[in-house]
Amino acid sequence: MRNRKFNILITAIMIIALLATSFCVSFGKATAASKMKDAKEAAKKAAAATAKFKDAEEKMHELQAEIEATQVKIEKTGKDIKKKKKEINQQEEDLGDRLVAMDKTGNVGYIDVILSSEGIPELISNLNMVQKILESDQDMLRGLEKEHKKLKKLENKLEDQEVQLEADKEYTAELKKKFQKEADEWKRKEEQLLAESQALAAEAAANGGAAEDLIKRNGGKINTKNYAWPTTTSNISDGYGWRICPFHGKEFHDGLDITASTGCPIYAIADAMVTRAEWYGGYGNCVVITCGNGISALYGHLSKISCRSGQFVTRGTVLGYTGSTGNSTGPHLHFTVFKNGSAINPYSLY
Repeated sequence: MRNRKFNILITAIMIIALLATSFCVSFGKATAASKMKDAKEAAKKAAAATAKFKDAEEKMHELQAEIEATQVKIEKTGKDIKKKKKEINQQEEDLGDRLVAMDKTGNVGYIDVILSSEGIPELISNLNMVQKILESDQDMLRGLEKEHKKLKKLENKLEDQEVQLEADKEYTAELKKKFQKEADEWKRKEEQLLAESQALAAEAAANGGAAEDLIKRNGGKINTKNYAWPTTTSNISDGYGWRICPFHGKEFHDGLDITASTGCPIYAIADAMVTRAEWYGGYGNCVVITCGNGISALYGHLSKISCRSGQFVTRGTVLGYTGSTGNSTGPHLHFTVFKNGSAINPYSLY
């Protein structure tokens, strides 16, 4: 009886142990899958925030152009008003002189001209002359009235332009404030990528000796020139070096962003050792190869990785495929080249 109970107890303990082991393995897998899912969700949110930031940046450029155009219009309208006032002042002076003359002579001047006529033909001629003078005076008054209306129209136009200018300035300020938070978040992500890039550069530099040994053992060549282009396209959406951000001023971009649709192959630029091939922070799916001679290359935001860490690859080997994983706004390849642990302009290899 005791043996039977003991056997039952041992069996129960073994079942519990197996269940516990199975649970731990499943939990570990679930945790890893959960982290990957969270990372992808974060990447989507980062992409959406960055897209909004870029839209805001474009809109602010448009608004700034409108503001500058309005300022030019205001300046022109101001000159037109100044010119029109000068014309009106001259006309008013001419009319004043005419009124002074009329005040001195009165209507008697016209009557004398008519009565002094000698014969019918001269009388008709003098009557026409007097009529023309009177019509000229009336035209002058009507013209002056029109000029004042034109002046008023210009002044109203100037007022509208100044109101529009202020509205554009206020909207631009509101837009900048609205997207400042997203811009700050993107700045943080950029700094994260830069820090990760520097860590990867240091890691690749530390593996330089091992990489050269691996390349030589496999009959490979340590390149000093004739590096392969990293993918099938050469359209650059963001270059290497300093760039201007409307929110944060000067920022440094340590590589090339090469526009490519999802699934384009990416290639080893030279015979090399793969020093990293996994998900890595803001770079998403990421591959780093060390080529020897102090040169290493980083490929970021891949949709798929087709190599493994520690693997020897030859120039032109497909390492993976372009995508938009990590902190990315759309399908492209982020390509950084390091020389002795520091980022250099990738074009210096070509």
